[in-house]
Amino acid sequence: MSGNEIGLEELKRIQIRLLASVHEICEREGFRYSMGGGTLLGAIRHKGYIPWDDDIDIMMPRPDYDAFIKYAIEHEDLPFKVRSYETDKSYLDMSAKVYNPDTVLKDDNICKGEQEEGVSIDVFVIDGLANTYNKAVKTFRATSFKRALLVAANWKRFFRSKTHGWYLEPFRFGMFILSRFANKRKLYESIVKRYSAIDFDNVKFAAAVGGSYREKEILPQEVFTNYVKLPFEDYEFNAIAAYDKYLGSIYGDYMKLPPEDKRVSHHTFTAYYKESNE
Repeated sequence: MSGNEIGLEELKRIQIRLLASVHEICEREGFRYSMGGGTLLGAIRHKGYIPWDDDIDIMMPRPDYDAFIKYAIEHEDLPFKVRSYETDKSYLDMSAKVYNPDTVLKDDNICKGEQEEGVSIDVFVIDGLANTYNKAVKTFRATSFKRALLVAANWKRFFRSKTHGWYLEPFRFGMFILSRFANKRKLYESIVKRYSAIDFDNVKFAAAVGGSYREKEILPQEVFTNYVKLPFEDYEFNAIAAYDKYLGSIYGDYMKLPPEDKRVSHHTFTAYYKESNE
């Protein structure tokens, strides 16, 4: 059962508290992480959230991601819970979620697995790819079809994308139909097995394989392993020092605001506090 609906500003406060908790653990335990995607863009351009955004993304190199998940599993007294394949075999997403257990999300489009999930931040994995750019692209593309199929397999029903162009809708619909016949667990395990076998710290190119920006995310490994602290709302969090190279690759002229019709959130959930905590 769900209780009071959580408004946008309260949603953001919950997410920032989650990130602050993750930051504290990473600082203490020596886990590498950085704000990523729109969160890093927001930190640079707005010193906080992009005004029309409603989520937080961070990214961790594969060794640190694995260590962080292990730490979360071994410490049950944390102020958050983690959902990943390691904690819930019904959760088949390339990124993990750090969530507030006193909240719950309702989403008519995306399958969240068998367990409840609350207001969360996304933790993306940065995987090593290869020692040359061309080989890195080849390694990245090797699982492109499987990744697209896995994404579609997690849809409860077909829905129009808020952020992709109309011309991609036939492709998305085709993947949705194919995904109804896919074994999601085998898809997920085969993708992760391939990239987990690559030694992140001993290759020259890496990427968030499960990210939204595809080959634009393939960058020199060193981009993802040197950090600075940047302001985000009323806090300071870790960011890759080469944020200009990263953001430029993904967004192009990232300091320029997009057209007004593109200033939309891509999420379809509604968040609530659990009734027992009202």
